[in-house]
Amino acid sequence: MTAKATSTHGRSARHSGAVCGADDGPGTRVTDEPSLVTCPDCPDAAETELIPDDASTGDPHVMQTLREAAAGHTRKIDGVVVDATTASAILAVYDAATPKTKAKIAGLPLTLMVSLAWNILNAERDGAAR
Repeated sequence: MTAKATSTHGRSARHSGAVCGADDGPGTRVTDEPSLVTCPDCPDAAETELIPDDASTGDPHVMQTLREAAAGHTRKIDGVVVDATTASAILAVYDAATPKTKAKIAGLPLTLMVSLAWNILNAERDGAAR
C-alpha cells in the first residue's frame, strides 16, 4: 500500500524540500510546477523567498541592516525576514557590548544573534523581577 500525498508543496531554492518548511514525510510531495501546489502556506512562503537578501553572515553592514529593520523597514538577512522587535532586541544587546564583543556578535549567523539577544534580555528581565 502506498501513501497518498496530502499536499503538494513548492520547491525551495534555498534548501532542499518545501518552501513552507514541510518535512519530506510519506504524505508530502514537492514540485517545481506552481500550478500543482496545493499547500495553503507555500504561495506566501514562495513570495517571501523571492525577496533578495539585504545582508548575510559576516557582512560588514549587517548591523546597519538591523537598524533599518528596527526602524520598520522590511529587511532580509540570510534568507530570513527580520521584524522590528527582533532587530531591536539584537541591537539592544549589541549596543551595550564592548567593542570586542560587538565584533563577535556581528560575525554570528542571524539565528545565533537572535538566540543570544533573547537569552540575555530574558535573563536580565528575570533578574530584575526578583
